[in-house]
Amino acid sequence: MARKVGSIRDVAKETGLSIATISRVMNGVDKVSPETRNRVLKACKKLDYFPNPAARALSTKKSRTIAAIIPTIEHSVFAKFIAGIEQTLAERDYSLVLAVSNGDEDEEFRAARKLLGMGAEAFILSGAAHNKAMVEMLERRQVPHVFTSIWNPDCKSPTIGYDNFNLAANAVSFLAAKGHRNLAVIHGPLAESDRTVARREGAASVQTEPLVTEFHETSLSVEGGKSVIREILTRHSGVTAVLCFSDVLALGAYFGLSEAGLRIPDDMSVMGFDNLDWAKDAMPPLTTIDLPAAGMGREVASQLVDHLESDAALVPKLLPSRIIERESVRQLGGDCEQEAGG
Repeated sequence: MARKVGSIRDVAKETGLSIATISRVMNGVDKVSPETRNRVLKACKKLDYFPNPAARALSTKKSRTIAAIIPTIEHSVFAKFIAGIEQTLAERDYSLVLAVSNGDEDEEFRAARKLLGMGAEAFILSGAAHNKAMVEMLERRQVPHVFTSIWNPDCKSPTIGYDNFNLAANAVSFLAAKGHRNLAVIHGPLAESDRTVARREGAASVQTEPLVTEFHETSLSVEGGKSVIREILTRHSGVTAVLCFSDVLALGAYFGLSEAGLRIPDDMSVMGFDNLDWAKDAMPPLTTIDLPAAGMGREVASQLVDHLESDAALVPKLLPSRIIERESVRQLGGDCEQEAGG
């Protein structure tokens, strides 16, 4: 027969203390002696009692819960981000509730309303493009929120992340410095991500002569990357390097080139964006941009908890990102090599 789970009344009876004192200990109130706190915690452990979080939220007006709404859980860059958030919140005795928007602003708004109803005290949101009514809802209720995966110090809401525009521009400049003059850029749907829009604008801003850059929008998937490679090869476009705005798309490019019997980087160079865990183990290892996904999660969680606990200011923060050069991009030596991808 399973042992009965104790109640707050059982803890009070076990310790000889009042229910109010037990509540103060469980809610972390400072005005309790160490000896009393230890007695209560020992009794709670013995009786297998811990407070109902909903009841605690009603009595303290604090749920110690932070919400994150992300576009997808299908790509490991978001898994690293969420892991960074959850680890930091756990260290501060906070919980994370998560929702997926599928890149849809209305779906994100519905999720935010539901999470608010569950008592979420703060929100972590991806990018800066959101349903206006949702942002107004959070502001009207004075719910702290942070935009992530971007950096814009002029944004009304604090942004913690990286400069997508400059990172993409740096990637194109890197490939141009390697002698590539005919580039293809593969990216996901522009309508679903302002981060993708910023990257496309950054890549297009590099006007080094005689550089030619063509852009291909596709689904953010391995198959999407493969389909663009097939299109490029069918046109015999002379592309010598492919820049993918996600390592997932780069993996698709790897498969597409392999299926066509072409070698990386001898026949075509490939560069990614994310530095996912497998990138270093690909054959050949993938040159990519390292995004601080886990560090971003830790930073945003830490700032929000500090704000909730001590009213510390939420401040924009640009996180370091860099190109990780591996073996998937080669140096071109002369004009005779420019048709390698054709």
